Amino acid sequence: MVSSDGTRKTLLKGALLFSSVDGMVASALLVPILANIAKDFPDAGPWLNQLLSLPSLLMIPAIIITGKLADYVSKKTLLMIGTILFTAGGFGGIFANNIMDLVWTRALLGIGAGIVYPMAPAMIAYLYQGQERAQMLGWTNACGSVFSFVLGIGAGYAALFHWKYAFYFYLIFVLVFLMQWAMLPDFPPEKKDDKIAQAKVQSNPHKKLGYRVWLTSFDMIVYMTLSMVLLYKLSLFIVSEHLGTSADVGLATSIQTLASFLISLVFSQVLKRLKRFTAVLGLACMASGYFFFGIADNFSLVVVAAICLGLSLGIIFPYLMNRVSSVAPNSKKTLAISLLSMSIYIGQYLSAFFTQFADWVSHSSIRGTFTFVASVLAVCVIIAVVYILATQGRDRNVSMVVK
Repeated sequence: MVSSDGTRKTLLKGALLFSSVDGMVASALLVPILANIAKDFPDAGPWLNQLLSLPSLLMIPAIIITGKLADYVSKKTLLMIGTILFTAGGFGGIFANNIMDLVWTRALLGIGAGIVYPMAPAMIAYLYQGQERAQMLGWTNACGSVFSFVLGIGAGYAALFHWKYAFYFYLIFVLVFLMQWAMLPDFPPEKKDDKIAQAKVQSNPHKKLGYRVWLTSFDMIVYMTLSMVLLYKLSLFIVSEHLGTSADVGLATSIQTLASFLISLVFSQVLKRLKRFTAVLGLACMASGYFFFGIADNFSLVVVAAICLGLSLGIIFPYLMNRVSSVAPNSKKTLAISLLSMSIYIGQYLSAFFTQFADWVSHSSIRGTFTFVASVLAVCVIIAVVYILATQGRDRNVSMVVK
C-alpha cells in the first residue's frame, strides 16, 4: 500500500513537471531555425523578431484571464485546454506558406502557453511546502531543460533538411496532454476549494500582495528583457560569423539547457547555502555568458558562453518563483504567481525593443550588442548586492529558503 502511494506521488510529480515546459520549449524549437526562416522569407522584416516576441505578448492577457477563470474552473481543465492550444499552434507551423502564417500559429501557441504557464507552479505551491516546494520548482526548470536540450538538437538537425520539419516535435505534447488527463488530481475551482477558503479565513483576504511580490516581478521583467537578446541574435550570430550551421545553433541551445538542467537538480542546495545571494550568482553567470559571446571567435567559446547562460537560467527562474511563492500571502499565491508569470512575458516582449536599442548603441554589431548587455548585467550584479545587504534586516521574517 505504501509502495502504491509512493508510485502515485511520483506520477503526480512527473505530470506536474512535464506540464511546466511549454514556455522553454517554444523558444528552444524556434531559435535553431530562425536563420533558415529569414532566408526563406527575406521580406519578413520586423515580423521575424515577432515570431519570438508576439507569443510573449499574447501570453500576458491569457495569464490574466486564466487567473480569473481559476476561481470557477478546475486548474486541471485549464491546463489541458492550454496544452491543446499550445500543441495546435506549434504543430500548425508546418502548414505556413508565408511569414504571416507563422505569426498566426505562434499567436495561438502563445495563448495556449499563457493558459498553461501559471497553472503548474500554482499547483506545486498549494501541494508542497518548504524545501520540497523549492526542490519541485527547481525540477520544473530541470525538466524544461531536458525537453529543450533534446528538442533543440532535433530542431537544428531537422532544419538541415527543411525548417518546417522542426514543428513535428510539438506532437510530443499530445503525450503530455494524456499524462495530465490520467495523473493530475481534479483540483476544484478556487471559489470552491476548502483549502484556499481556510487560508483566506486564517489570513486577511484583503491583504495586499506586498512590495516584495511587486519587486520580484519587476526583477523578472528586467532579467527576461536582457536574457532574451540572445535568442534574437544567436542563430544569426553563429551563421553570419561562420561559427557553424543551424545544427550547431541547436547544439549550442541544447548545451545551454543542459547546463540549466544540471544546476536545477541541485538548486535547493544552492539556495540553502547562498540564500538571497543565489540571485547574484545567477546574474553574474549571465553577465559572463554575454561577455564570452562578445569575444567568441570559435565554437568552443560559444559553448562556454552557452554554459554560463544555462547556469543563470537554471538559478534565476526557480529562485524568483520560489521567492514569490514564499513572500506572497497564502490567500493570494495564485495571483502572485500569475503576476510573476506575466512579468516573464512582458520582459520577453520588451526585449525586442531593447535589442533594437542595443543594436543602435553597438552600431548593429552583434558582438557589440552582446558586450553592451554584459555591461548592463554587471551593473545589475552591483545593484543586487547593495540591495540585499541593505535589506537583510527587514527580510528576516521571510522563510529561510529565500533569504
